[in-house]
Amino acid sequence: MRSSLTVRRPSAALVVAIVALFAALGGTGYAAATLSGRAIQKRSIPANRIVPNALTGKQIDESKLGPVPVAQQALSAQTAASATDADHATSADSATTAQDAQKLQGREPGAFMAGSVRVVSNQVTVPTTGSNAVTASCGASEKGIGGGAGWIIPGTEVPTELDAQLNASLPVPTTGGTDNMTGWRAVGVNRTGADRILRAYVVCVARTA
Repeated sequence: MRSSLTVRRPSAALVVAIVALFAALGGTGYAAATLSGRAIQKRSIPANRIVPNALTGKQIDESKLGPVPVAQQALSAQTAASATDADHATSADSATTAQDAQKLQGREPGAFMAGSVRVVSNQVTVPTTGSNAVTASCGASEKGIGGGAGWIIPGTEVPTELDAQLNASLPVPTTGGTDNMTGWRAVGVNRTGADRILRAYVVCVARTA
């Protein structure tokens, strides 16, 4: 009695598929068993193939890392603060320079002649045919820069036009030297026939002027 069972040969496509499957499985096992760091080309594995947080400071050179965005903002803020400080310092220097520019030799404008000039006078009444001397003096903190003398009619500020001579009109130097003068001295003779006033003037400024 013949059996009705019929054995069919696998098609060529099925054979190729089975071979490919075994080759793939065999290749995967081989790769898993023999893959090492030497077999991997440098810089060939993308970051998305690494397990998150698997890398630590041992594998990462932190000095190669750039600043994170927040740190970059901090650096920008620090730079802005430094620039502001520099601007303030420059403004302060400019203000100090402007104030110094108003001074000369470290002194305020009022310490110079324009702000401290004053005229000092002194007088003496000289009877007719008489002679006398008079000195106008600056203060202790002042020095003289000029002066003069003249004959004045008593009770007025009018110079006399009659015969009254000045024998001397000269500065009075500081004691022991002539670098500064302390006043002005006048000497005269009255020949007008009436009393006259002999007056001396000195122009004084601060000693530091």
